[in-house]
Amino acid sequence: MVAACLLASACGGDEGGTGSLTLNISGEEAAVTGYPVPGDDELAFVDGWAVKFDKYLVSVGNVRIEGADGKLAWDGEDAVIVDLVKGEPVVFRMSGLGARRWERFGYDILPADPGSRVVGAVSEADRDRMVEGGFNYLVEGKAKKDGRELHFSWGLANPTRNHDCRNGVDGKPGVVIRNNADADYQITLHLDHLFYDHLGDHKDARMRFEPIAAMAVQEGTGWTIPFDALVEQRLANLKAADGSPLVDESGARIFYSPGSVPLADDNLRDYLLAASRSQGRFNGEGSCDNSIP
Repeated sequence: MVAACLLASACGGDEGGTGSLTLNISGEEAAVTGYPVPGDDELAFVDGWAVKFDKYLVSVGNVRIEGADGKLAWDGEDAVIVDLVKGEPVVFRMSGLGARRWERFGYDILPADPGSRVVGAVSEADRDRMVEGGFNYLVEGKAKKDGRELHFSWGLANPTRNHDCRNGVDGKPGVVIRNNADADYQITLHLDHLFYDHLGDHKDARMRFEPIAAMAVQEGTGWTIPFDALVEQRLANLKAADGSPLVDESGARIFYSPGSVPLADDNLRDYLLAASRSQGRFNGEGSCDNSIP
C-alpha cells in the first residue's frame, strides 16, 4: 500500500497515542441476491423486473483521513479492484493513526489502473477490460420479467470523489481512532441508486428497469442491453420496446428527472452514469459529498 501517516503530531504523541483502521467494502445484500431484496421493506423495481448481478466490479482508492483542524492523518494512493458480488472483503488497513476523532473521511471511485491491486476473485480479463476502458465500474447480470431474460455487461466511466463522509452508525463526521485499538469501518455502495428515476433527493425515487429493457437487442438466440444503446432513450420522451410512449401501470407517461444533477446529455446512458456517482456511502447509510475528481 502506497500511503503515508502524515504530520508527526497526527501520528501519536500529543494526540494521545495511536491506533489503526480496517476498511472493508460492501454492496450490501443487493450485490449478492440482486433485486428484489426480500424483507419487511422489500427493495424492488416498481415495474416488476428482477435483476441478478453476476459481477459488480468497482475500482476504489485514494482514501483520505483528515481533521477539522487541517491535520492530515492518511493520504493513500493505493487503489483496488473488487467484485461486490463476492462478499465484503477488507480492502485497506491503516496503522499509526493519531488517537482522536478525524472529522474528514473520503475516498475515490476511480478508473482502474495497471497498478491497481486486485482483491478477491477478479479475472485477469475483467481487470484488463476495466483498465483498457478506463472504467470504474464493471456491471454484468441478467434481468427477468414475464418469461423474458435480458443480459447486460456495462463498463461505466464516471469517476467520483467522495468526501466529508458521515458515519452511518452515529451520523457524525469522519472516524474515531482509539489508542492501541483497531477501528472497523466500511465503504458501502448503494446499488439501487443506479436505477432511480430521479436524482438528487432520493426520498420519493423509484427503481425502474423497463426504460432500460426497452433498448434490448437480439444477439443470436438471446437478448442483450448494450450500454451505448441507452443513448437513444431520451429522458423527456421515453419509448417502449415497440416504439410507443413508455407509460406506467396507471397509463401515465414515464419521465426521468435529473433534478439539479448535471448531465452530459439528456439521455438514459448519461443519466445512469450520473446516477452511479451517488452510490458511494460510508458505514451503511452514511452520506458523502461528491464531486468529479
